[in-house]
Amino acid sequence: MTSAETGSGIDGVLRERLARLADDLIPPVDGMPAPSSIDLAGRQLDGVIASRPDLVTGIRRALEAADGAHDPIAWLEALRTEDPPGHDALVTAVVAGYYMHPDVMLRLGYPGQVAQPVSVAGFPDYLNEGLLERVYERGPIYRPTPGTPA
Repeated sequence: MTSAETGSGIDGVLRERLARLADDLIPPVDGMPAPSSIDLAGRQLDGVIASRPDLVTGIRRALEAADGAHDPIAWLEALRTEDPPGHDALVTAVVAGYYMHPDVMLRLGYPGQVAQPVSVAGFPDYLNEGLLERVYERGPIYRPTPGTPA
């Protein structure tokens, strides 16, 4: 058991279940890898949990409920109505873990977020024509969201 398993509470049995479910959710087609072949239930899940620890409870609950599911797609549809937060957490973990994998990103031609320099010529004309000067001089006007610090 890895330290991530003990820290996340998602043990090896649930991770194996996640790998099987993920392969049904994202089948390997057109040269794309199967989720289980890119360690979706291991390293990729750990990356998702590191970014979104709020998903752990829903993922665990959904995977525990998937015990004995013979038709994963039908089970997932039922989960959507029976436990929407669990469904959303599970689907988010599968999709995010899959598309964050370097091999998947490479096959899709997606380099990830990269800095792109901006030239002065690339700014819209209204910035150079002074149409926003009144807005800048007025300053920010907004209503704070109730219940949040100002």
